Amino acid sequence: MTRLFVPLVEAARSGGVSELEALVRAVWPYAYRISQSILHDRALAEDAAQEACAVLFRHIKRLRAAPAFTVWFYRIVVREALAIRKRAFATTIELEPSSSSLLDDVLTRIEVLDALMELPAPQRVCVALSVCGEMSSREIGAVLEISDSTVRFHIMRARRTLEKSLSHLNEHIRSREETPDGAA
Repeated sequence: MTRLFVPLVEAARSGGVSELEALVRAVWPYAYRISQSILHDRALAEDAAQEACAVLFRHIKRLRAAPAFTVWFYRIVVREALAIRKRAFATTIELEPSSSSLLDDVLTRIEVLDALMELPAPQRVCVALSVCGEMSSREIGAVLEISDSTVRFHIMRARRTLEKSLSHLNEHIRSREETPDGAA
């Protein structure tokens, strides 16, 4: 992941506004997905990602080494998302199902999101950075300023908790696959 951004970071650090804009366009999806996984609210996730990108825009020249960018930026994203979550946490879910299978998919996603929200914050953030940020445990540890073994522990505990709380979904999914067209 880090290697992907290095040329853009180097160009942004030494270039002008267009290079910075190219870097922001490249990192925006990651910032949004990480924020969304922490906040579970589209508007708040956009706010957090936007704030993180604004910090990036203002302070990229202070970054000492381009390879450290991913950890530096993801730390900013997590900090901004957690700050927004502290200020005003609200969850909105928009549903417009057009079929029963779509409704099932939406309800399954809601259950998964609810299960994720039940995780303690350290576990939820580690999972978010791992899945959405595509980061290794070492990179996540650097972002959160904890050891990579602690990150692996949080992810393992989260996985076990999610497996228990979502075990009923496996049966539901299997039964849908066995019936034609997913009809129950």
